[in-house]
Amino acid sequence: MEIKEVCALLATSLISSWAVAQSSDSYEAPRNEHNQPDFQAVWSTRFNTMLERPEGMPLVLSPEMAHGFANAVYENGLSGNTDPDIDILGPPTLAIVKGEYRSSVIVYPENGILPYNDFGIENSSFEYFKGNFDFDGPEHRPGVERCIEGWGAPPMRAFSYQIFYGFVQTPEKIAIVAEENSPLRVIHMDGASRPDAIRTFEGHSIGRWEGDTLVVETTHYSDTIPERASMGRPMLISSEAHVTEWFTRVSETELFYQYEVNDPIYYIEPFRGEFSFTRDNSGHIYEYACHEGNYSMTGALMGARVQEKEAREAAN
Repeated sequence: MEIKEVCALLATSLISSWAVAQSSDSYEAPRNEHNQPDFQAVWSTRFNTMLERPEGMPLVLSPEMAHGFANAVYENGLSGNTDPDIDILGPPTLAIVKGEYRSSVIVYPENGILPYNDFGIENSSFEYFKGNFDFDGPEHRPGVERCIEGWGAPPMRAFSYQIFYGFVQTPEKIAIVAEENSPLRVIHMDGASRPDAIRTFEGHSIGRWEGDTLVVETTHYSDTIPERASMGRPMLISSEAHVTEWFTRVSETELFYQYEVNDPIYYIEPFRGEFSFTRDNSGHIYEYACHEGNYSMTGALMGARVQEKEAREAAN
């Protein structure tokens, strides 16, 4: 049974039962030595919630729907995988935000679908992202395949295996380092700027506090790698993108994360997404040696040479 059929069945049979959102109105985030809300810890994500919402599904699911949907996503796209990180922590689950099971990260537009324009649709297709198109060279392969795409770059994303993020705070800077392949991300609380000519995958982030919420504005993206891998179609970010993020600690163990992407190159309107990080009590992360163990590019290049040789032999 396809995911769409499973979703339709779950939506019609179980929609009446809803998860009860826990109230965070009375929670006061602890303060660090600089009297800032204290985010300094290791936070993690792990869920099968897709970036976009399947047709016919509500945003908030009952526990029964969430269990069935998480399993449907796993069976359709992840079953039989060879990555032990996906299965090591037990059965698949969906993202939980303030006690609610979510069927998509996207919350606006209300249908949960990325509002791509024609150019965005053309460049975000599954076939392009899976590499079934002819590429001019290895630099055109998807960034996640080449170990140069960081999941911690704004807007931050999650996957079916556990991804850990370490937050370190000072009055002038907030640093986020992801255990998954990602450069150190620095949020400039002192307003430090960057020349327009310097553009990177993760952009340049400037932050401020609005009450207990950390608000981050990011610009200066590069067009070199527009694709951001996700559960489902990739998200695209151009050099014209402006991303706003909100981080709010809503309990001892939950860091609520929201973002809005305004990018006129790929989208007809801004879109918003949200999920929550869970505090990890182990308090440490490990080095992610993706480049050192990445043989996919070597294999792809060698395989292409074999295909070229076979084509020449067949032509002769």
